[in-house]
Amino acid sequence: MSARGSISLTSAAPGPLYFPGGRAIVGGIATFGGGSFSLEGVLPDGSTFGIVPDAAGNAVTFSAAGFKTVYLAPGMYKVAITTATAVICSVVAVD
Repeated sequence: MSARGSISLTSAAPGPLYFPGGRAIVGGIATFGGGSFSLEGVLPDGSTFGIVPDAAGNAVTFSAAGFKTVYLAPGMYKVAITTATAVICSVVAVD
């Protein structure tokens, strides 16, 4: 697989950032301490964000380190953090 686009979202820089869309792998790690974080994308109104679903239709929310496969539309994405700290979330497009 070759990467054709990527973004990195963190506690210090949670976004939003533009992602070119397509199939992607989302990797996330944090100091969770009972908290979590979610990948959110901008909705059609251009200002509201909603939690992105993974390929199986489940929310892309992390309460432990891991990976999820997603299909993303081109657009703006950010992380929404719920008490987790030191969040690092990478979204990497794959062919």
